Amino acid sequence: MTRLELFRLRSMWGNYSFDYACSMARGLSGGIISMWDPAVFTKENIWCNDNYVIVQGKWLNITHLYYMVNVYGPQDPAAKASMWNNLLTFIQQHHGRYVLFGDLNEVWDESERFGTIFSRSEAQLFNSFIDDSGLKEMAMGGNLFTWMNKSGTKMSKLDRFLLSEEVLDDNPDLKAIILDHLWSDHSPILLHIQKTDYGPIPFKFFHSWFQRKDVDEVVKQAFVNSSEVPTRTRVMLHDKLKFIKNLLKVWNSDYKRTEANRKQEATRLLYDIDRKIDSSTASNLDKETRLQLLQEIYNIDHFDVFRPF
Repeated sequence: MTRLELFRLRSMWGNYSFDYACSMARGLSGGIISMWDPAVFTKENIWCNDNYVIVQGKWLNITHLYYMVNVYGPQDPAAKASMWNNLLTFIQQHHGRYVLFGDLNEVWDESERFGTIFSRSEAQLFNSFIDDSGLKEMAMGGNLFTWMNKSGTKMSKLDRFLLSEEVLDDNPDLKAIILDHLWSDHSPILLHIQKTDYGPIPFKFFHSWFQRKDVDEVVKQAFVNSSEVPTRTRVMLHDKLKFIKNLLKVWNSDYKRTEANRKQEATRLLYDIDRKIDSSTASNLDKETRLQLLQEIYNIDHFDVFRPF
């Protein structure tokens, strides 16, 4: 994004109860954004750079000062070396607990790359930064690699969490897991102590529903049937709309159930192919099938992303 759109941020977060810090996209390089719940994390200061966003603040019921460092590493070796140097200087000059994370665009050693060029000198600079900063890598469960191209011929472990030792001491139950990347070439990584259930999704009518072939018939039939509701002799418009809403909820639930089954099966097949690719046993047909599955999952996930009424 080259300009900020609050509606897009709200669509990712779920509501407007968030604060954020960002570095906007420049040219072909994507931007960076950090978002948080101000009722849980209180921001005190922000530093923004083309390659990182640092948010200083305090967590609820924790007195220690935290620095949340969101990194998007550059491709250019010189720019990458400059970034490590700047981050190290910052850490040495600002005392506190650090949680550094993101697409660092770098690996520890050759074993963290497959099908891509490994630079020993760049890896040494990265390892030196980790040693000098005193940060510890959070062990991650799940897949071995966090980035994979669409054809599955190139893989790397580019994304990770680096934390102050005090963070790990304060949170012994802290865990990190690499989730399935599905349609994205990067895997999301969840750093958590326990998962949160945000409850059921409220009913909405999405513009994208008009793309479904049977929506007109469902609404028309619901409107006709609403006139037969034996609640009163004359059915008011409010009652008709309420009746239509309830039928649409059932219709949409059935549709989502069908789509969920489709996605579950496609995800299962994608997971099996990823395991083959990860173990170097995948065929060309497997890789072609993977592209088709990615497109199918993408279509399912993005069908109802349009603004609701």
